[in-house]
Amino acid sequence: MNSVMNTETASKVLTSPITLTSKIPAPAIYRNAPTPIPTPSVPIKSIVLRKIIGEQLRRHRTEQHRTLREVSRVAQVSLGYLSEVERGQKEASSELLASICRSLNIPLSVLLADVAVEVARCESGFDFSTASLS
Repeated sequence: MNSVMNTETASKVLTSPITLTSKIPAPAIYRNAPTPIPTPSVPIKSIVLRKIIGEQLRRHRTEQHRTLREVSRVAQVSLGYLSEVERGQKEASSELLASICRSLNIPLSVLLADVAVEVARCESGFDFSTASLS
């Protein structure tokens, strides 16, 4: 068999474009194979961000010995709405979270870091209270 490609065959190979509709067969090992379903190594607890955000806001407020009424007045949000946010019943906008954080004298980044740690704890079961960042 001649290992040199003739010019007619070579020009066909070089000019035939590969397009999105080109069919490239999958390797036989992947054809008709069932899609594997990942199984978590630990049970995954349902995570609802609004609840975790509310818990962290309430924790910061109560650590400062401040009332809902005082924080809602400074944040310029209704007392009822702030209460619903703390209980995880309402999704707070980023602007509202920033206003509440200002009224609590904490940076928004601190609140979000606290929320991130709690989410990680829920996801992995890892106790971050004993871990250090350094």
